[in-house]
Amino acid sequence: MKIVVTGSVGNISKPLVIKLITQGHEVTVVSSTESRKDEIEKLGAKAAIGKIEDIAFLSKAFAGQDAAYCMIPPFNFFGERDLDCRKKTSDICNNYFQAIQTAGIKKVIHLSSVGAEKPAGAGVLDFHYLAESILKGLPSDVNVTHLRPASFDYNLYAFTDMIKGNGFLKSIIGKLIYLKHYGFKGLLKGYSGIILSNYGESDKIAWVSPIDIASAIADVINDEQKGKIVKYVASDELTCQEIATILGNAIGKPYLEWVLISDQQMTDAFIKIGASETNAKAFTEMNAAIHHGSLFKEYFKNRPAKLGNVKIQDFAKDFASKYSAE
Repeated sequence: MKIVVTGSVGNISKPLVIKLITQGHEVTVVSSTESRKDEIEKLGAKAAIGKIEDIAFLSKAFAGQDAAYCMIPPFNFFGERDLDCRKKTSDICNNYFQAIQTAGIKKVIHLSSVGAEKPAGAGVLDFHYLAESILKGLPSDVNVTHLRPASFDYNLYAFTDMIKGNGFLKSIIGKLIYLKHYGFKGLLKGYSGIILSNYGESDKIAWVSPIDIASAIADVINDEQKGKIVKYVASDELTCQEIATILGNAIGKPYLEWVLISDQQMTDAFIKIGASETNAKAFTEMNAAIHHGSLFKEYFKNRPAKLGNVKIQDFAKDFASKYSAE
């Protein structure tokens, strides 16, 4: 089968390309970066270098393909202060829509997200509802799977500085929260770091490894399922404190706690690290949806029959390695 893969050789696309080529498929990888060409070709794939925002380029890259894996590139929420996610999503998905129809592709796998069923209330993930809505408009003979992954395990790297006792913990509020949970005894014992967010503690969350997402995409490409469907993919289901304990044990901090803070404290922290007020509130809203259960409501109703193979215990080994290297 001829398959076009977007996402260059990122966390999901690279293991996906390797798996598909191993299975005997002919793969074309779309990348906006010329320097990725050699890496793509060394994997045994064909490189199509250009921007998915360019419909002429995208249509050419999709031509002659049997299946397409389509994703929205990560947004720079902390660098583009005037970022309009909905407009960018609309432009990209309409390009996908047109390129798929022009090429006559009949199998599409779209990388979506938990919470994509919500038109609003998922914060920074709201754009996934729009993406699914556009691609669901493809003709009935085009089979589309909206793959909704759980929380990416590698997003836990964002807590590294906090666990080391940097960043927010240096603020007065951070120090007060630290003392409330560890007390002065914690200072005397040399405790450092804590995970703070407006979701946490006993909140149960589904987590997923990009390796397991890649495997799920490959499974969809190889199956015969028809129609427009939604599938969830996850690797582990744990509470936030269970996560903190696993990571803490891996880095020699078995006392590590994941503590809840208020929505306002969370918004202030996001602004402090460079987000615009709008994006800071959107991140806070997403986290609040996790805490109150609405973000994962549909996931837990339709959880996958089998969880992936890469568990948080496995991720913790990589986390510990990077943690000690920084």
